[in-house]
Amino acid sequence: MLAAERQRQILEKVRRHGTVRTTDLAKGFSVTEETIRRDLDLLGRRGHLRRTHGGAMNATAPLGELSQQEREERQLDEKQAIAREAVRLLLPGETVLLDASTTALEFASNLPEGLPLRVVTYSLAVVERLATRDEDIELVQLGGMYEQRGRRFSGIITENSLRSLRIDRFIFSGGGLHPTLGVSEPNPEQARLKRMMLEHCTWRCALLDHTKFGVKTDYFFAAPNELEVIVTDRESRAYAKSHLKEQPYDLRFAR
Repeated sequence: MLAAERQRQILEKVRRHGTVRTTDLAKGFSVTEETIRRDLDLLGRRGHLRRTHGGAMNATAPLGELSQQEREERQLDEKQAIAREAVRLLLPGETVLLDASTTALEFASNLPEGLPLRVVTYSLAVVERLATRDEDIELVQLGGMYEQRGRRFSGIITENSLRSLRIDRFIFSGGGLHPTLGVSEPNPEQARLKRMMLEHCTWRCALLDHTKFGVKTDYFFAAPNELEVIVTDRESRAYAKSHLKEQPYDLRFAR
């Protein structure tokens, strides 16, 4: 296959799926990963896609935040693996705050039966996911102004409700992870809210799949030295080995 035809097909995959992985493309086209990296670099320089660690994303997608439904469809396998690893960190009787990320939604789905917890969230999706659980989970919904696109609440009512609660662990995600600047969000209101939540809790854990590593979005809310743990998938190992040496947090890889 000519390089131009391969690159055309790569662009079709990016536009259809939103993101692609270098390893998957190399297997699909029966070429080396280095060949695919050259293709992606060329397409990135021409503005047809945006390069990410381990692959690329659609350049025609808005730089702003995706809707809840759009986010749920991306990297689902990785999010589920990350969630299964992260729930191992919990202890009985804790109060756990979940953000409105789709990775936190998978975390909620993987909470083990019989582990008594109080789960606090401002995500309607998380509330719906946990609403049928038995008495082992005490579910607390933070109210506020409802945002339909993100299926979540925010604003002064949300913040005041949070201040009245003790939070043991804050489980959250973000739009990107920079080695020195930390975790960021494309949405300024979400970044401000998560910053407040970060300061209110005693233990913080970021759930980030490999597509977030090395990515900078506009609003940073969590510095590296403010995190206790980052849980990620195995695809992040190469980036972590090169860029995340001697970090102050514990880096855990999903099994």
